[in-house]
Amino acid sequence: MGEPLYEQVTGKVADGKLNRPCRIYAPVGTHETLLAYLARRLLENGANTSFVNRIADTSLPLDELVADPVTAVEKLAQQEGQTGLPHPKIPLPRDLYGHGRDNSAGLDLANEHRLASLSSALLNSALQKWQALPMLEQPVAAGEMSPVINPAEPKDIVGFVREATPREVEQALESAVNNAPIWFATPPVERAAILHRAAVLMESQMQQLIGILVREAGKTFSNAIAEVREAVDFLHYYAGQVRDDFANETHRPLGPVVCISPWNFRWLFSPGRLLPHWRQVTACWQNRQNKRR
Repeated sequence: MGEPLYEQVTGKVADGKLNRPCRIYAPVGTHETLLAYLARRLLENGANTSFVNRIADTSLPLDELVADPVTAVEKLAQQEGQTGLPHPKIPLPRDLYGHGRDNSAGLDLANEHRLASLSSALLNSALQKWQALPMLEQPVAAGEMSPVINPAEPKDIVGFVREATPREVEQALESAVNNAPIWFATPPVERAAILHRAAVLMESQMQQLIGILVREAGKTFSNAIAEVREAVDFLHYYAGQVRDDFANETHRPLGPVVCISPWNFRWLFSPGRLLPHWRQVTACWQNRQNKRR
């Protein structure tokens, strides 16, 4: 691939060539590691519009071969009415899963403006006084709080957490048992709407959530984004299942369950483990392990 072009560049001037020094870009490695790469290169360079493919066509005018791609796109934009018109048969990332559910929104970490926005969100997160308290039907007292330390920066206190008391655990379990019949009687369409609304709210707060995950669990931006996106995908996925496939008469509740989630995947494990039970009309109570102090 590209050998005719290489000869044209490095050949002698007497032969009508450029006589310029040039290197060959060649992959190095075993058959197993290179096969996928070479197959991809063959597909790309073997395409009818490929420069490497077209250079061998002697009937092709040189001006067309070396045409400025920007100029070509601008001419096409004049014909189509806009620049970069998407292909009608290639769905946008948001519509990747068709009409069944929305895809979660991602963030372009190669964009400097996006990185600046994320950095600003991280700084704003550091200014917030985050507190994690047991969640019960009635308000709970602050009590003795323990600091949550940024594992990447021990001087950075992310926030404070108060562990649930044995009595509060009993109250949470009692609430789960008492409210299970109410949740069981909720129509699947309403449960699906609740899950979908949770996904929308979570996605709207993505940058703030990323800032907390980066500081609390020592995650990179890419890992934090992936965790929030996967949680949103869980919500959309189970909302679609509830909406399209569930009925209270056929899908009976398992009963109250307890979820123990690890500190390093706090956000993901909430929907990942609990939503399958929520969708199936089950009351849940979650206990998070606070190992990172």
